[in-house]
Amino acid sequence: MLVKSKIILIGLNIKYECIALVDSGTRMSIVDKDLANKLGLEYTGRKFKIISFSEHEVEAMEAIVKEIILENVSLKYAVVAVTNIPSKVKNILKTHGVDENVIIGLLTLERANLIPDTATGKLKKAPAFIL
Repeated sequence: MLVKSKIILIGLNIKYECIALVDSGTRMSIVDKDLANKLGLEYTGRKFKIISFSEHEVEAMEAIVKEIILENVSLKYAVVAVTNIPSKVKNILKTHGVDENVIIGLLTLERANLIPDTATGKLKKAPAFIL
């Protein structure tokens, strides 16, 4: 079962709230470039490539979101990947009833101490361990 979650992104310009796909195969959370520009994200200057669901390699830029709220957990100054999400991927996301502009990745989940539960399709709290 796909895991979905409510997420709020707060940038320098606006706040954006949606239901997004939780993708345990994606390291960084992804924000579409048009939304990133509306939010007013701050770019770090780091550029890299990511491979989309449709197996296209796309350029991405690292940016800082002022605050992400995920399952009532506030994450200040969260790092995300900003890219032009391909239309084929946006269509797949829409088909599954999630927002086409945001994908939640592992770094965001780890920082919030959350894990995807594929049995329920929701996120659940995970204890933090110190070894």
